[in-house]
Amino acid sequence: MNPTAADAVRLLGTSSSAQPAKGFPRDVDEVSTPGLYAWRVDDAGLATVSAPFDSTLPSLIYAGQAGAASTRTGKVGSATLLSRINGNHLRGNVGSSTFRKTLTAVLLEPLGLRLAGPSKLSAASNELLSEWMRAHLAVAVVSCPERVTLAALEHDVLAELDPPLNLQGMNHSGVRSELRLLRKRLAHWEGEV
Repeated sequence: MNPTAADAVRLLGTSSSAQPAKGFPRDVDEVSTPGLYAWRVDDAGLATVSAPFDSTLPSLIYAGQAGAASTRTGKVGSATLLSRINGNHLRGNVGSSTFRKTLTAVLLEPLGLRLAGPSKLSAASNELLSEWMRAHLAVAVVSCPERVTLAALEHDVLAELDPPLNLQGMNHSGVRSELRLLRKRLAHWEGEV
């Protein structure tokens, strides 16, 4: 049975629940199920992530789900917290992870990342982004074995946590408006940045 939204918010919203990205996962069994996750950034990383917005973001910057059944088609997903976090977010690319795309947009100039095409990082920049994530991020996870109700649970949890780098289905904010502009730059690549 999935946790309640209140329990998930409590677990994901507590910094002590987060494990460093560098050592993820600390327990493979804990992340071999579908579930929810929330990304936190350390103080040094927070200064870098906040810079494009001219305001300091909260340390909990992004949250999502792994393995929910599609709300449109009803197709049951097969992703797990391990495959989503390790495979897509920490080791993936801009095309496999909305979170990586968002971080790329935010960190493009501060890290000197280079695009190899529209919404595509060069191999060296993709690795640099992964290294930055392992050095500055931590992730909290909550197992949610019921895939059919996971999307609804995610919606409720996101509404409560309000992570500033989540866009879809979230309330308008100045940070989100600026983030949308930063992300558009990636898609309109016309040569070396």
